[in-house]
Amino acid sequence: MFATDLQNYLSEIKEPSFRFKQIREAIYHQNVKDFSDITNISLNLRTNLTEKFKYINPLKVVHTVSGDQADKVLFETPSGNLIEAVKLTYLPNDERKETHNALCLSSQSGCAMGCKFCATGAIGFKQNLSSDEIVGQFQYFRQRGDKIDSVIFMGMGEPFANSDNLFEALTILTSPDYFGLSDRHISISTVGLVPGIIRLGKEFPQINLAFSLHTPFDDQRTQIMPVNQSYPINQVFSALDEYIYTTKNKVFIAYTLLKDTNDSEDHALALAKLINRNKDTSYLYHVNLIRYNPCPSEVIYERANTESVKKFQNNLDLLRVKNTLRQDFGVNIDAACGQLYASYAKK
Repeated sequence: MFATDLQNYLSEIKEPSFRFKQIREAIYHQNVKDFSDITNISLNLRTNLTEKFKYINPLKVVHTVSGDQADKVLFETPSGNLIEAVKLTYLPNDERKETHNALCLSSQSGCAMGCKFCATGAIGFKQNLSSDEIVGQFQYFRQRGDKIDSVIFMGMGEPFANSDNLFEALTILTSPDYFGLSDRHISISTVGLVPGIIRLGKEFPQINLAFSLHTPFDDQRTQIMPVNQSYPINQVFSALDEYIYTTKNKVFIAYTLLKDTNDSEDHALALAKLINRNKDTSYLYHVNLIRYNPCPSEVIYERANTESVKKFQNNLDLLRVKNTLRQDFGVNIDAACGQLYASYAKK
């Protein structure tokens, strides 16, 4: 971790202990971009730090694009792999009095999960991001002066497939000594890696959790999400129930509606049955319905039409399943759910 390496180096060169606190304050609270910007330390030390560490943020910006209340940034890691992060801007409405900026972060370059409707999965796995590379995405937006209200790990990669680096990044993001982001303002989305769900409940019980389900039927889920072979639906829901018992937190169920695939009445009924099977926890499940976003995935699907989306929602409402149809952001710039890395994969 960069901060640990920095502290060790300062100790090696016999700098007083308060020097690390000065530099840490400048980097994580004042959001300086370079060591040369830390003016309350000597020029000689600034030069030495630049020679030793080269940069504060390890990520290189390759490309930026904006549109549809979304700003997408393509980064290159020191190893030469590409990742993307997206800032989503929620405008004021009847429920929200102020603009809210959510930052969608990546935990890996590419992804090994192989979900058939996802562009990121179609390119395969490239690398696990280090904790500094994960945090570097957040740091970039802070360094350029953006106000970030919440963080969502729903970008490239499966967060719990990179658990050690993810949890170290969570420590950096939430620690008052570093970025000091509230646990309640962080969300993690998983395809159902049970060990990660259990670990999150123990180590960061106030962080929000989302489970990408997309169909309530095991056979179909295995076809479109191969991870279901290792972690079938009932096993994941047992872990989610335990998470709810432990944390008393709501769990969000992500459900992407695919035309003539998972948008039928039978799917809605089975989804409701799955959620309502345990009366002690059912009231803390909330389904987030997502319109499919076209992308060069392994299998090309179509968006469920407006009528079938309404019917699906109505069925959930009748069965007293809490649900929301998610807003679309960034579809026109390949920045929406499932689209990340799409246009670059084609190139």
